Amino acid sequence: MKDPAAEAGPGAPAPAPVPAPGAAAVPAAASATPNLSPVVVRPAAPGTYRQLRSPVGLGRAAVILLGLVAVTDIAAALAAFNIRRVVTAMSDGGFLAVGQEEADFADMLVVATSGAQLLAMLAVAPVFLVWFHRVRVNAGIFAPDRFTRGPGWALGGWFIPIAFFWIPRGVAAETWRASRTDPHAPDDHERATLLNVWWGLFVAASLATRFADRRYERAESLHEIVSAADLVVLSCLLDLVAAVVAALFVHRLTHMQHARAVGAAASPAQARNAHAGDRGRGY
Repeated sequence: MKDPAAEAGPGAPAPAPVPAPGAAAVPAAASATPNLSPVVVRPAAPGTYRQLRSPVGLGRAAVILLGLVAVTDIAAALAAFNIRRVVTAMSDGGFLAVGQEEADFADMLVVATSGAQLLAMLAVAPVFLVWFHRVRVNAGIFAPDRFTRGPGWALGGWFIPIAFFWIPRGVAAETWRASRTDPHAPDDHERATLLNVWWGLFVAASLATRFADRRYERAESLHEIVSAADLVVLSCLLDLVAAVVAALFVHRLTHMQHARAVGAAASPAQARNAHAGDRGRGY
């Protein structure tokens, strides 16, 4: 029998080999024409969730420290109200209406509670930032196509002057969407109302605190001190409510991610690993 390739002559393409009977057919080579069909983004495979790191421990710590912030806000508000009472008494009855010791104690109380507020904020800030970055990274595993900024913005966005009033909120909103049971559902699915309320209170409390502190430092007359003390009380109450709502936000988002990670566990062994994440390990 003659070789078909030899009969075809030089330069002719060799015929495709005929598979032996019973052999599996070999798929044809891919076409050189690029595939222009739309890319479908699918949820991460269950095995991908092993890369998650539990936010539960950090979330609990942040909630506790935010509670401490709320306590110092109450103390500072009471101290500001007390000095307002003392100064008002001095304004109505003269300086002899209030003893020197009482006036000094009221002033010292304001300084002490202001220092306690600062210490509480310094304690909660690093814990909250680490938690915020962790939930952002986890959400990027849940639904990477839901983000317009990288995970680094969860930290860096807080340190950009003026822009920190909206960049962290954008990161938080995208993290919330990606952490929902259905990341690609419309915005009315698991609404981010808690996030929006917290952020509005946070911005209002930040601006009110800066304004009140400046007014109090520049106050000279008794009337100015009373007016500034009223602003300090208002700013402390705003910060108190903001801290409480922030704690609720941290708890809610932590619960959303933990529930989703546990729900994605495909076997009892993976479920045990997910619950072990409560102790600081990954899922």
